[in-house]
Amino acid sequence: MLKNPDSFRRIIAGVALLAWPVLEFLAFLTSPPSPTHDPAVFREHPDLVQVSGLLFLWAALSLIPVVLGLAHLLRHRAPVAGNVGAALGLLGVGHALTLFTTDFYDLALAQTLPDAQAEAVTVRTGELWGFLYGMLLPGFLTHIGLFTLLIGLVTVRIAPWWVLVTALAGTVAPFVTQEQSPAVQSAGAVFHLVAYGWIALRVLRSSDAEWRTGLKVPLPSPE
Repeated sequence: MLKNPDSFRRIIAGVALLAWPVLEFLAFLTSPPSPTHDPAVFREHPDLVQVSGLLFLWAALSLIPVVLGLAHLLRHRAPVAGNVGAALGLLGVGHALTLFTTDFYDLALAQTLPDAQAEAVTVRTGELWGFLYGMLLPGFLTHIGLFTLLIGLVTVRIAPWWVLVTALAGTVAPFVTQEQSPAVQSAGAVFHLVAYGWIALRVLRSSDAEWRTGLKVPLPSPE
């Protein structure tokens, strides 16, 4: 496999499409039971904070081959959407990776400072323009890039329309359930697993020749 770049990249992309939502699910499931970085909660659940933080980091890392793989599928039939989606997605992932280190800093603050001081430092960090505009907000480009790629896949009929809708539900779910338990928040990743898992199976079941041409053969047209 290592000597065959088409096979290697196809399998890596397919595995990443499955690994990302699984890691996302485990990251939410192991999150400490608090919608905010409450110092008391972090101090009470230090292992959960670290495990969840690492899982979120690995989930974000797995998005790199996901983005590249989705862009590859569009290389012939929708190259503009593929290139724009990949650029935005990779830029967003790069910024998102930096954000998950904040869990470890907040845990260290909770373990070394009084709660009021730890909270003040966290709040002040969120107010810094470099963090807000240079790290936090650019991280949301990940979603824009992914949906640009998914819209492209649906438009050229490489993926069915419900994949886009399901992926959107998975992205929105953690935001609307952020006050709920980690188990409830993790439900969004299940939607992602259904959507991206469908694409993963198509990629893994395709031949190296089909991968090389970007899965030109579309889905059958509805009758």
